[in-house]
Amino acid sequence: MYFDLVSLKRFFKRVKDNIVFPAVITYPFMRDSCLIIYQVHKDIIGTTDEVPFAIKEFRNKIKLFEKGGNEKVFKEILKQQIDEFGFETDNLGFYLNENRQTIGSTIYVGNTLRRLQNLREIKEEDKPEIYYVSQEIGSQVQAFIEVLENEIPMLQKNSAIESGFNELEAFEIIYKDINHTRLFNGNDLNNVFKYRLLIILQECFAVMWISENYDSRIIDRDFVDEYFIQRFINIRMDSIIDSLINLKKFYISQFDELDNSTHGELSIALEDYMLHSFEKVAELRNTIHYDDVKNFYDYFIEDEMIDLTGILNLNRIIFKCIEEFLSISNIPSQY
Repeated sequence: MYFDLVSLKRFFKRVKDNIVFPAVITYPFMRDSCLIIYQVHKDIIGTTDEVPFAIKEFRNKIKLFEKGGNEKVFKEILKQQIDEFGFETDNLGFYLNENRQTIGSTIYVGNTLRRLQNLREIKEEDKPEIYYVSQEIGSQVQAFIEVLENEIPMLQKNSAIESGFNELEAFEIIYKDINHTRLFNGNDLNNVFKYRLLIILQECFAVMWISENYDSRIIDRDFVDEYFIQRFINIRMDSIIDSLINLKKFYISQFDELDNSTHGELSIALEDYMLHSFEKVAELRNTIHYDDVKNFYDYFIEDEMIDLTGILNLNRIIFKCIEEFLSISNIPSQY
């Protein structure tokens, strides 16, 4: 638990001023942060009564996909976009990198913060937490760290020595807006399929950014850095694969179209993952529950981690397949 919290704090401190983080990366990691904070309350403190409203809602209701409710969620998010920006305007926003690859969208934001505000009627006293959820996360993380370090002074001594970090290089983000009818121009199944691909795409980019950008800037990587990379890539990849498997099962023709566009590369890579990595990643992901006999920390210090090379390669394949399939950069803006 302690290393989950300390690694989160270190990560946010290092990347908070980078242009990519608030635009694209922050939302996947807010989900993970809320998950960890909620589990600390539930498994260690023994009650979730004091979990801040926004964190509890994030933990319980913001997911990559809803079993049986994806069409409703998609229409809810699309309605929010149209209500905010208008029907006959370029009402969907996308973030592209220097190579004009799509790395994120306002659809993902709609699946998190904007949707969070509409999950249920919010009491007046809860409203500030919705708009300042990141501050709530930081406050909770810091409070738990201080309690643990006061109880176990050795932790404070160890955390005082920190690896170095080179400032992340400048990263140009290209902003592109299109009208929703240019992308969501099929039947309900096709439209929901594309919506879910956009969510997965941004999750994949978050993994790539952590492994290829953030990790490469660490100087003399230490225990906390190693722990963070393993912990959060495992959490993210488990969610990404679960969502893809669900698409393959329930959106058969749409998934086949996606796979055919890659000449079967996606299915081959996914089958290899299911054969060699799926069970281990799922096992490690489930250690988010701190009441288990064996937690992620135990796996980590006993060197029972999975080799990330194959997982990261699969993630790049998934990102490339989805990005090229949606081809957002080639969709003309209307206005």
